[in-house]
Amino acid sequence: MSVLKLKNTYTKSLETFQPLDPSGKRVTMYTCGPTVYSYAHIGNFRSFLMSDLLRRVLERNEYEVRHVMNITDVGHLTEDDVADAQGEDKLQKAAREMGWDPYKLARHYEDLFVEDAKKLRMKNYIGGEAEDPALHPRAASHVPEMLALIQKLIENEYAYVDDSGQVYYDINKFPDYGKLSGKVIDDLEAGSRVAVGEHKRDPRDFYLWKVDAKHLMQWDPHGENGWDAADYARYVELVPEGVDPRIKPGFPGWHVECSAMSRTHLGHVIDIHTGGEDNIFPHHECEIAQSYGAYKTQVVGPHGAADQDSPRHSFARYWVHGRHLLVNNKKMSKSAGTFYTLRDLLDPRDNDREELAVELEKSGFKDGRVPANVLRYALISNQYTQPMNFSLDLLQQARASVERLQIRYDKLREAVGDGTNPDVDGTASDKLLELVSKADEDFDGALNDNLNMPNALAVVFGAVNQLNQMELGPAEAREALRLMESFDEVLDVLDRSARSGLITREQVSTWLDSESLVKKAQHLKHWAEAPDREQLWEMVEAGQLPMFEDLAPIEQMDADTIELFVAIRQNARKAKDFAVADGIRDDLARRGVQLEDTPQGFRWVLG
Repeated sequence: MSVLKLKNTYTKSLETFQPLDPSGKRVTMYTCGPTVYSYAHIGNFRSFLMSDLLRRVLERNEYEVRHVMNITDVGHLTEDDVADAQGEDKLQKAAREMGWDPYKLARHYEDLFVEDAKKLRMKNYIGGEAEDPALHPRAASHVPEMLALIQKLIENEYAYVDDSGQVYYDINKFPDYGKLSGKVIDDLEAGSRVAVGEHKRDPRDFYLWKVDAKHLMQWDPHGENGWDAADYARYVELVPEGVDPRIKPGFPGWHVECSAMSRTHLGHVIDIHTGGEDNIFPHHECEIAQSYGAYKTQVVGPHGAADQDSPRHSFARYWVHGRHLLVNNKKMSKSAGTFYTLRDLLDPRDNDREELAVELEKSGFKDGRVPANVLRYALISNQYTQPMNFSLDLLQQARASVERLQIRYDKLREAVGDGTNPDVDGTASDKLLELVSKADEDFDGALNDNLNMPNALAVVFGAVNQLNQMELGPAEAREALRLMESFDEVLDVLDRSARSGLITREQVSTWLDSESLVKKAQHLKHWAEAPDREQLWEMVEAGQLPMFEDLAPIEQMDADTIELFVAIRQNARKAKDFAVADGIRDDLARRGVQLEDTPQGFRWVLG
């Protein structure tokens, strides 16, 4: 099997991945998450999906990954492209404009972000992980840890308090500042865009704790004012002697937040830190400086690296950054109509983007909506170390690619059937097994080559082309289906619920016999927990075939439900009630199910 290699921003080189865990099994990864003052845009999600892709590749390499992605809900200022950011807190500014409490606004946009992340199938927002607050820490809930870190920096003389009660990091104490971004300290122009404060030692120093009486989110370092009770109790436990008495009530800087949250939930050193290239400087540069100044965190390079015997003054061994997303080869622009949130593309009309909906309809997207799996495919389809040019052409190509994969997957699933065909358990041909083995190996090779998605997708569609040219029996279809599902563990763009199938007349007959219905109820027990099917399940469990009118509450169609529709239709035809039989066929069509009577049975396709 190939070995995973990643482009490490810290060393500017391709490095073999080796976890810090002595057992070689566990991996810790931190991703800078959203600042929840507005909807996340597709550039944000391109970066988040790069981290999701990396996590899936690590798991494909059989690592156990603990992935933390934070929520920034305080301290991120509007002019954040310099270390000592200026302007207004992004969240407070949005809250003021909307007339909301900033905490209410943060929870509102955090909830919307989680909805979007789930639609894009981000793994750390699926299942139990979505409910684990330790994997999605909020900055405003970690002020105790931030103040503890700030106090350590003051004690270690890497930070100082000015006369206004603010705390600054003294970058002259950390010669490695600039190593991640490649910026030389002397080249960071003194006074560039940053006013030299009366009590600031160097204009390049950045604040760790800011004092601003107008800020709506305030914490008193010396008392309970502004604190959540549980957070204050933890603060007292973390810093029993209190912090420097000169520090005045205020709020934390953006950079210090991630240093504190990463350490709290992953430990003092981690394997991988990810983000967009805009995070490299100043945000990640400052994170490194803070963690070293407070805790002298350092890691050795992996075996084979040029510095494998010299410690890196960094708390992460690998720094992985995705490049910017452009729209039509230009920066996203609201005035030009090329600024897109995820929601703008998934449902433009619901987001007052009528012109976008019309444009998407002209490009073949039904109702002007881009399916979430198509958008996911588009955003992960190019090399993360290269800028992405987002366009309608890219969306059209992504849609065609996903449809092609889905058609192949559905046909394989139909060929495998429901597992009752004894030929499924037979031995697949050597030719098919060789194809599957090589495709699986080549897919791994491309992914492990610094997440080379263009090459990985070339492997996927090369395999699909070969499968399309082969006559596949049930055993071959079974192995090909496993290959497609293996690909999709990384891509995650397929609808794996049944989308087409053949219902035999024998299957229909089991619905028309009361004893068979009672046995079938066990297979359909999941219906008992579905509000739209609970009554149907009770009838089936009692050996009673539901009536056509009983089907009205059903919202979502699946293979078992379609089979029930067909059985009721056949029962009506046997009773020569052709009006009901035709009504069921029309109702299926309205629900997106095309039904065809064939000599083998009833073939259906869910559109």
